[in-house]
Amino acid sequence: MISFAASASNMENDIEQARASNMEEDKASASDIEMAKDILKTLNTEVRQMRTQQINGSELHGYECCIYRVPNQLRNVNSKAYDPNLISIGPLHRENKGLEAMEKAKLNYFRKLTEGDGMDEKKMCDIVISIKNQEKRLRNCYSEKSILMESSDDFVKMILLDAVFIIQFFLESKDDTDGPKNFEPGMTFDDIREDLLLLENQLPLFILQEIYDRVYPHGKDKVANLLRKANPFLNLATCHFIKESFLKRVETRPHIVEGSKHFTDLLRNLMLGAAIGQCDFRPTLHGPYMGRAIEQSRQTETDSSTEFPALSTRVLKYSAVMLLKAGVRFDAAYINKCLVNITFDKGVLKIPRLEVDHNFERRIRNIMALEQCCYSSEAFVCSYMKLMDHLIDSAEDVGLLVRKGIIVRRLGDDAAVSNIINNLCENIGDNYALFDNIYVNTKV
Repeated sequence: MISFAASASNMENDIEQARASNMEEDKASASDIEMAKDILKTLNTEVRQMRTQQINGSELHGYECCIYRVPNQLRNVNSKAYDPNLISIGPLHRENKGLEAMEKAKLNYFRKLTEGDGMDEKKMCDIVISIKNQEKRLRNCYSEKSILMESSDDFVKMILLDAVFIIQFFLESKDDTDGPKNFEPGMTFDDIREDLLLLENQLPLFILQEIYDRVYPHGKDKVANLLRKANPFLNLATCHFIKESFLKRVETRPHIVEGSKHFTDLLRNLMLGAAIGQCDFRPTLHGPYMGRAIEQSRQTETDSSTEFPALSTRVLKYSAVMLLKAGVRFDAAYINKCLVNITFDKGVLKIPRLEVDHNFERRIRNIMALEQCCYSSEAFVCSYMKLMDHLIDSAEDVGLLVRKGIIVRRLGDDAAVSNIINNLCENIGDNYALFDNIYVNTKV
């Protein structure tokens, strides 16, 4: 009996100990729950703050953002296409030690400006104050806020020096065809111009225009009179960039370039000409589409030739050579210079002329990057290049388009052009194919 009682007592003790242990576990669980609640509360607070910032940002200044870091999926294909070789403009490449030599050129241009006629300390102070007053707007133009210098004075100084350099460089290159005098021997205007077109290497146009107007308040620029437009700096920039070989035949009417956000955007607008709002597009969920499908009559007599079955085939699935064999003819559209004004009439596919030179890939890549960051519903250039990518599968396709005057080749051979066009669209999604409702109904 004693042994049994002891055993029972031991059992009761074990039960009590287990209960106590469970209570401790319950207490620990309650503590864990409180910890979890605190973490969730903190995260929810951060989410609310983020949403408030996003709403305020979109309402107050979100529309200002226009200068982006190129997405990694594009940069990884060809990083050199997006990096300046000679000069840093704006904050994104300011820490690049390989570009420091041009900082002296900026100071030389600044010295020339301050020593010029009509410039005094008061006028320069007014320019600095103007930049300072718009510092918040200027910072909001850059999508990558983390790289913006914290010092307000350093930021204003950077904007001033870069803006003065650009203005003086444009004026010098307009009046002198022998090349820049303030830079290293052998350096050309084209070398610097290419860096000024890069998406990551930009200043907002509004601050350039304002500084130019303060330096030249009476519109002394002859280019303004030439183009009959009261926006002399924009006209100066336009005349500077249309020296590019592939832009020499574009239209430069004021409404085409007005509203450009920076030089990459200006280049895009010059390439597109009057595309937006004037070409035959129809808006859809994914953006503008060709208003008329490319269609060829099916009413050809049946013969022993091979046919595409139940033919209503998207042209984007076939190369230029294949379409030629299927009965489609090609021609260059010389009258309408809008890059994306592609038409099909009476069996002839007309495509505006495209000039491909040694700088073509760099320019186009930056414009395509801009469209993917800023113009997802109006990605005209991405869509045009996507179409060309489908038409060109080999050097033979390029040769055909060269013979038809659609491509003007100013570098290498047909294979080189084919490689450039095909690589341009790597990591470009099909949602940029704004011409994907182009159809061809025909027989082989």
